[in-house]
Amino acid sequence: IDGFLGRKPAQLSGGQRQRVAVGRAIVREPEVFLMDEPLSNLDAQLRVYMRAELKKLQKDIGVTTIYVTHDQVEAMTMADRVALLHKGTLQQYAGPRDLYSRPTNQFVAGFVGNPPINLIECNCIDGNMIDAGDFRLALPERLVEPCRNSSAREIVLGVRPQDVQVGSPPDSDGGVIVARFPPTSVPAEIYATEPLGDSTILDLKVGDKLLKAVVAASFEGDVGAKIGVQFPSDRIHLFHRKSGQAIR
Repeated sequence: IDGFLGRKPAQLSGGQRQRVAVGRAIVREPEVFLMDEPLSNLDAQLRVYMRAELKKLQKDIGVTTIYVTHDQVEAMTMADRVALLHKGTLQQYAGPRDLYSRPTNQFVAGFVGNPPINLIECNCIDGNMIDAGDFRLALPERLVEPCRNSSAREIVLGVRPQDVQVGSPPDSDGGVIVARFPPTSVPAEIYATEPLGDSTILDLKVGDKLLKAVVAASFEGDVGAKIGVQFPSDRIHLFHRKSGQAIR
């Protein structure tokens, strides 16, 4: 902000004022910082730069910082621990990695991650299998006991797009596909593709459901092509359909 030192506040843009305000707060050497969306008025490129700058600065001065934001990217990239709130209620307090890989409920799972997690309504059968209508999944061993002990039979299966594996279409006799772990492919059709340069998002039609998968940019597949999808056993999540709480 050296270039702003000779200006009056009225001569600064909203983003410049925000950076000056952060600087003024830092030089006072407080015991705790409370920052309420300090980057909200910055353009996207400058926001990326400032995220790294603020994180390094916080480590250097070692002052506890409470940082309020509606931007999940800011929260995940800058925080050591995240308190995720919804309608004034604390949903989960954890590190960014646990927030992503071990969400405590369906809201947290759906809020964190881009593209959002795939959520599929299912029914639990005999505690060791879930039925999604168009396919069934035999549960991995780590989820069999929790599913049997759960009072809920109506559940929601969660799979992140980054964890959906795609491959050749499975053989089918026309009946319901039963996917086991190690997984057998579930048949799908490419509904749309969204190239991003470094990767591609696939919109997949599985029966009457639309799912998303993130694949390598080199993936080749045309709209309408038949493929198979797999859900790795260590990456799936189960939630109570009514309460939304995770089943573990």
